[in-house]
Amino acid sequence: MILFNNVILSMVKMSSMDYKDKIDLKKDSRLVCLVNHGQFGIQNIGNTCFMNTALQCLSAIDFFSAYFLSDRYLSDINKKPQAEFVRAYVRFLKSAWEDNDSIVSPRLLKETLGKFYDPYSGFRQNDAAECFNKIIELLHDSLSYAVSIEIASKKSQPLTESAKMEQLSMECTKMHFSRNYSIPVKLFYGQFQNRVICVECKKISMYYEPFSMINLPICDKTNTLFDCIDAYTSFEIMDGVNKYSCGNCKKETIGKKKIMVWKMPPVLVFSLNRFSGSRKIDKYIDFPINRAIFNNLVQNENAKNVVYDLVAVANHSGGLSGGHYWAYTKGTNGKWYNCNDESNSEITNESSIVSNTAYFLVYKKRSVSAEIVFSS
Repeated sequence: MILFNNVILSMVKMSSMDYKDKIDLKKDSRLVCLVNHGQFGIQNIGNTCFMNTALQCLSAIDFFSAYFLSDRYLSDINKKPQAEFVRAYVRFLKSAWEDNDSIVSPRLLKETLGKFYDPYSGFRQNDAAECFNKIIELLHDSLSYAVSIEIASKKSQPLTESAKMEQLSMECTKMHFSRNYSIPVKLFYGQFQNRVICVECKKISMYYEPFSMINLPICDKTNTLFDCIDAYTSFEIMDGVNKYSCGNCKKETIGKKKIMVWKMPPVLVFSLNRFSGSRKIDKYIDFPINRAIFNNLVQNENAKNVVYDLVAVANHSGGLSGGHYWAYTKGTNGKWYNCNDESNSEITNESSIVSNTAYFLVYKKRSVSAEIVFSS
């Protein structure tokens, strides 16, 4: 049960199976590998650097890997056809974490991925960010379960404007996830608040929607990740063919739209829009590695001042017609590694992680532990 501004959200798993025990990454005998190992190379079996990079970035999220390596996922796996994919993913992950400095074949995983998403059935180069999202989507499909979501407000007190917004947010959560909730959703999905202001009547309309990755623009004025966020959250004018249909004016008018984040996820992923139009943008964008706070992205005061640490960077070199992907990942020992297909080597200069090849960035909320992730 969660209380925000006198609005109560209650979410209960509709299943007799759930985890009541706590998880400790350093003490659980099933997860010793999370402390001592986890650095591995992945064979490139033919234009699969995009998938290898996505897999390395996912593996670097320690509490997400713990969910599978500890077999806790077995409580959630469903009977959908996609369950075949989660089994292949776990098999790959356990093989990857088994021995330090090992090289793992992704062949079975790729074949299974291709069964559920045709573009991956061959050996064409694909987009690493899209692959990252597709893997999360398939894991969600195979691990989703129904939850009972109840929303109530304290009748003794009138709702403030902030409480009304929180209630709308909770109703969005109920609409999207009451029949389809999962650990991947819990970890990777945040929530946008979309505000549209009618320039004629000044009425503000709001709606909420989930997200798992934020695609940030790059332009002349963007030199840092925070600049990109400011550009993303700036007002968009809705005019011409995209005029706003105002419910209050009962006609199409000019609108001003602004997107901000209402709920920050435990794992926050940014992609930099380097593939724009007819060219690849290789501009250097500075971004924080440790203790990052993204308040310029957040609308909800209760979601501000959240501290994140970078755990993975997906890189791309080359142009629109071709190129190469590789990853930088942070190990459970606190060291950074260059994961380039079969090669896995330690990075001694942490500042070199920030470069003009960075494509998408994976941040982990500092306050999140595996115990919180797996709690009922």
